[in-house]
Amino acid sequence: MNGLRLKIIGLALCALFCIACEKPGEDPKRDEALVLTVSSDSTICVPSYGQQTALEIEWTAGTNHGTGSAISYTLEMDRAGNDFAAGINWEIGRTMDRTIQLGHKQLSDTLKRYFPDMEDEVFYEFELRVRAKVLMTEEEQIAPVVTIRIARFTTILTNLYLVGDATPGGWDRNYASIMFADGTNSSRFTWEGRLKIGEFKMLTTTTSWLPCYVRDSTDVNRMVYRKTEKAYPDFKWNITVPGTYSITADTKALTISVTRLSDDVYNHIYMIGDATPGGWSWDNLTELNHPEANIFTYEGTLNPGEIKFPTEIKSDWSGEMIFAPTPNCAPSSNGTFDIHIGNPDNKWVIPSAGNWSITIHIKDQTISFIKL
Repeated sequence: MNGLRLKIIGLALCALFCIACEKPGEDPKRDEALVLTVSSDSTICVPSYGQQTALEIEWTAGTNHGTGSAISYTLEMDRAGNDFAAGINWEIGRTMDRTIQLGHKQLSDTLKRYFPDMEDEVFYEFELRVRAKVLMTEEEQIAPVVTIRIARFTTILTNLYLVGDATPGGWDRNYASIMFADGTNSSRFTWEGRLKIGEFKMLTTTTSWLPCYVRDSTDVNRMVYRKTEKAYPDFKWNITVPGTYSITADTKALTISVTRLSDDVYNHIYMIGDATPGGWSWDNLTELNHPEANIFTYEGTLNPGEIKFPTEIKSDWSGEMIFAPTPNCAPSSNGTFDIHIGNPDNKWVIPSAGNWSITIHIKDQTISFIKL
């Protein structure tokens, strides 16, 4: 062994990785480019998942240039940038089965043994390549290097939480929307509900902002595990069209799917506050008219005072509401609003009594107050 370099030969490797050795009498003639592929460019390994596959490595046969010679393979893995100087060297030998499946515990134990400086729940870049030697001529081929990000997780996430001004609970962690793990795939989490114009990311707990999952800098369909403030920029996903969405996140593959199922549809909008005819009473709410989809209107008396707009009747104030964008917001004919649960509890302040016209456009997220 040289440094952390490991050599496993013949039957020992076959037993460890269940690689079938070349069968006697099989034609060893091969003629294709040597290429290595991995099942994912990012993965995690959780020891408690046992023998469940965490990573699959596969490569093509390469070529013996028609010599009829067998080919012997060596698989190499090292931290990115080390030029394979002090990593793992698996001498696989002759085989017709060029696929290795590494279980979660196996991969975790291997990384812990040969890269002991790896911290848990931190992604590291590794490089892999395969070398093929034609035994008759000693000619060697080397496949292009493949890069993969791997992290070890000692704990298993049972929930993820959506947070952000696009979500029903806004940026208040206490109202974060819970995502549940899939019953057949513990690394996959799903959520379905209404999102509005704004941003979101995913928390692993409602008691802290870290660790969390944020958007990859270049690919909106990929996510990054952000353990510390310095680990990765705080990129978020952006919702530009309000509506009902389905979100599926996979913490193993580090992928995310955000699908808009339909336009945002509200059946009822009410108004509450001392500026309204019913005051702050949930028993005397005033419901807005609903002349067409996503548009709500009111025309009638308002008093001096505060006003906001519940979208559901929940007298414990736990429901979703339409709030003003700023505290003590002055009404205008071309205003905007926020939709969320809880804080910030921003309201509009009606300056004087009289007849007023209110129009709310849900899809455009605009609100108009006009004194008649």
